[in-house]
Amino acid sequence: MTSRLYCGPCEYESIPRRAKKWCTDCEGGLCGDCEKNHKSIRVTRYHNIISVDDYRQIQDISVNLECEMHDEKLDRYCKRHDILVCFTCAFSNHKSCSSSDLITIEEAAKNVKESSVLSDIEGKISRTLQNLKHCITNLNIALKNVDRDEQNIKKTIEDTRMNLNKYLDKLQENLLLDLKTKHENCKSKYNEILNKLNQQQKEVENLREQSLKMKRFASNIHTFLGSCQLNKTIDEKSGMLEEGIKYHRINGMEVEIHDGLSSLMKEVTHFGEIKIFETMSSLPFKDPKIDHAQINGPLQNVSEVRLQLNRKIEIKRSAAISGCLMLSDDRIIIADEHGKGRLIEYNKYGKRIHDIAVSGKPYGLTAVDTDLIAVTYGESKYLEIINTKKNSERKKEQFSTNCWGISYQDQKLYIVVEKQGIVVLDLNGKTLNTIDIDVSKVFDISTTRDRIFYTDWGNNTVHCCSIAGHEIWIFRDESLSRPRGISVDNNQYIFVASFSNNLTVIQHDGKSSKVLPTEPNERHSPWAVHYNKEKKIVCLGYKHGSVALFNVIPSIVKMNNEP
Repeated sequence: MTSRLYCGPCEYESIPRRAKKWCTDCEGGLCGDCEKNHKSIRVTRYHNIISVDDYRQIQDISVNLECEMHDEKLDRYCKRHDILVCFTCAFSNHKSCSSSDLITIEEAAKNVKESSVLSDIEGKISRTLQNLKHCITNLNIALKNVDRDEQNIKKTIEDTRMNLNKYLDKLQENLLLDLKTKHENCKSKYNEILNKLNQQQKEVENLREQSLKMKRFASNIHTFLGSCQLNKTIDEKSGMLEEGIKYHRINGMEVEIHDGLSSLMKEVTHFGEIKIFETMSSLPFKDPKIDHAQINGPLQNVSEVRLQLNRKIEIKRSAAISGCLMLSDDRIIIADEHGKGRLIEYNKYGKRIHDIAVSGKPYGLTAVDTDLIAVTYGESKYLEIINTKKNSERKKEQFSTNCWGISYQDQKLYIVVEKQGIVVLDLNGKTLNTIDIDVSKVFDISTTRDRIFYTDWGNNTVHCCSIAGHEIWIFRDESLSRPRGISVDNNQYIFVASFSNNLTVIQHDGKSSKVLPTEPNERHSPWAVHYNKEKKIVCLGYKHGSVALFNVIPSIVKMNNEP
């Protein structure tokens, strides 16, 4: 049941009266009479008053209005440090910030609903939800895979047991067959000898009968002659028997089990072992901070934007820099078209980490997340999605014509493809849309959630169109000659590198611009540009041999020597 809201002033007077309105500034309810009084008092006249029903929609949304360090009301916003502060914070920690940097909460909150702040937060929430959905899907797949693995392992165990049984059965069959053969051979040999011995036994018994008969019935002479002959025969039979017995061998049988089988029962103590292996998830994690615009105060005029050199990186060996990129973890990736082409990785201090192997001459670069980048290869007619931490993880997409500039936005890749227009792909390589735009002289592109920006090198123009390809404005200026690299900041200010040896920043509506001098001693024109929205740093790549990092200063800060 919804709890009742009572009028704050009436409740103070111990009069329980239902509130009809809610003051978001005072954080209290108002009845009809007190609402009139609230509006009649000058101090509270312009407070934001909403209906009780509207208040209930935001009742559970917790917003901290006090400084956690000083327990004071957060009443100021520092544009320079992009932070909410209380009076004490402003006095103690922001002494170097100018009065134009420290503005009131009311001023900072003007037109906040029309700005990109909430849409950026919604985008961050959306990307976090996408990450969660992908992780849940990935884990559900992993659960199914574990069940599948269990069935596969069971089958492997059963198949192994069956194969072992078959093999042992075969070995047993062979051994029993060998036993049968050798047993029959032994019996046959013994039977043959027994037959001979039995025959000899009969013959000797016959000789004994002859001897007895001669002794009983024969004459002396006949007996004498017969005895001589019988003696000779007996000697022969006895000699034959002795000779046979002397060389006769009695065979026995035994079995010798193979050592492997014997050791199997002794040494093999388990059928196998179930092992759990771990692999890193290959799920691409979308960094919620990418494309996240910091909370901005009122939009500054483009004329107030300045650059401050942070660092310059000299590229060893000759180079033709076509693209540069500063990732959310401060690593810098540079595309070099020179020779066979290469991708070079630097840290934020300008120290070279290593070269990322490429299969062609890289042209355009865009960040998909902290580790994933997408690279186009121009006249080679294909792009690659590369994991910069795991170089072996790559995905390749082929085109029928040259592909140049590339930009990532909301799980989609926008690619300038010659004779086709701007081709929109998802991260699986599926073509979602082709925006019909004349790209015959277009090489570079940049996107936001609802707009596409690109440079036309042949007509010296910068174009802004809707995400569907409808033209919004075209920018021309004499200071802009052969524009190439393009990038957009948090406020949709457009940074354009051109052969005019400068960097141009264009107002979000395309109506005004400012030429930002880079380095007067730089002999070569800037060609590639990337704006890091989180760090507020411009990465500027010169056509031959160097990359410069510039801090973007949105408003003029007085120096110590200025009056």
